Amino acid sequence: MLLFSTSFFSCSVEDDMSIPEVYNTQNIIVEYNLIDHQIVELINIYRASLNLNPLTMLNEASKEAIAHNNYMINQGIISHDYFYIRSQNLIDNVEAKKVLENVGYGFYNAESVVSAWLNSEGHRENIENPNVTDIGISSAQDENGKYYYTNIFVKL
Repeated sequence: MLLFSTSFFSCSVEDDMSIPEVYNTQNIIVEYNLIDHQIVELINIYRASLNLNPLTMLNEASKEAIAHNNYMINQGIISHDYFYIRSQNLIDNVEAKKVLENVGYGFYNAESVVSAWLNSEGHRENIENPNVTDIGISSAQDENGKYYYTNIFVKL
């Protein structure tokens, strides 16, 4: 039996100013799949249990999440690479006041990835942040069927 360890990383600012083409979000059409909806529903149920406001799905944040998932799939690893680009795009396009991000890899359903985020202090803090108002979400499979997840929290 083969065991996989799923890792999460914290955000960091990149010094490299070369931006991969995959981060051009102009032509991205946002279409949510079942797992995306389930993740947002589970996060909002959890937030409600803490008397926090539910998060609204924000297409502009989801465009950034989709672009980042495409990047991670192309690289074959999970990361917060180019977080500063996603954050700045949301500041410029929707006047975001705060941008946070969770990523994950290898979980096969919404329950497992949300559970992993809730069991990780930094990721749970993003979910529990009382100041965020909106959420962008993307879950996508690579050619081997492995899921990548990007979840972007925004305060408008």
